[in-house]
Amino acid sequence: MIPYSSSDLPGLCARIRDQTGEVERLLSEGDADHASWRPDEAKWSLTGHTAHMSIVNGLYVESIRVALDDASLPGAGMTEERWRHPAIATWFVGMNQPPPKLRIKTFKSMVPDPGTTSEAALADFVLVQDGLLDAITRADGLDLGRIRFGSPFLGLLRLSAGTAIALIVAHNNRHIWLMHEVNRMRSEG
Repeated sequence: MIPYSSSDLPGLCARIRDQTGEVERLLSEGDADHASWRPDEAKWSLTGHTAHMSIVNGLYVESIRVALDDASLPGAGMTEERWRHPAIATWFVGMNQPPPKLRIKTFKSMVPDPGTTSEAALADFVLVQDGLLDAITRADGLDLGRIRFGSPFLGLLRLSAGTAIALIVAHNNRHIWLMHEVNRMRSEG
């Protein structure tokens, strides 16, 4: 969900909290090997998906924070109009919703360390999610369509703070969906 006004932010915050709880539940169910099981060498485990979300989303959260700090200057305040977001960014958010419609090879910098424990991956994920909630709180009174920055991965892709927040939520939705697929494959195998 892309926010178009401040009234959309509580729903986004609720979804972020729900995602944190769902990842916690997915990592804690099953036996000791459950979170580290991989369908094959080319696919990630539940822990791998969680670690990947932290890597990618952590860089976006930091970019959002910097953009919000810069936007605290006079003139960046709220408007009465509906927030506007770059069209390419709104398309990109939609492409990240589950089920995956487009599979792109993951940049090497986004691939999780296979030795990461589920405890460490979850701790990092919770930290990033809390950072995102904090950024949304700090954005109160700002137009999240007007505040823009280059993607930390594809500098040519300009995002509004609102689409960046929505992208993180969509990215999480995608990987949580994939985590359920990993569980399905394990139960069938």
